[in-house]
Amino acid sequence: MRAYKLLLLVLILMGTDAEAQKLIGSKKSKYMTTPDFVVLPYYTSDWDIIGFEKDVRPAALNQDELNKLELLLTHAAQINKLKVYKHQYVCVTDQRGNKLVWANCFCHEFDGWRTDIQVVMDGGDCFYSLIINLTTGEYDNLMLNGEA
Repeated sequence: MRAYKLLLLVLILMGTDAEAQKLIGSKKSKYMTTPDFVVLPYYTSDWDIIGFEKDVRPAALNQDELNKLELLLTHAAQINKLKVYKHQYVCVTDQRGNKLVWANCFCHEFDGWRTDIQVVMDGGDCFYSLIINLTTGEYDNLMLNGEA
């Protein structure tokens, strides 16, 4: 609960900063980070890791979308009896105009997690990912890691 309050405070403070209102994940703002998450840019070479369709375009997130995304991730985790850990977001727009966000969640902090997509084999429900459709508010492709 404390982490949620801290995140809410950070988001509120960012909302008052004109610079923070710029699009997050755009080329001008390569990474957006908080203590618990990072928004990484999408590179087409990552499509097979993430699971997006091949014909998507990199997209950015504004502050309202980021707030909605955090709520949708928390809701999806609760429904599936998972915890919200540190996480990475990658945002794209598909050919239908839907804004899709891949959320990669993990309970261990890795060197480079704020700059590089983390791929972990095994580890159970300590590591999971899903794709959240910001346009519809639905999620898909929930992938839980297996146990070694």
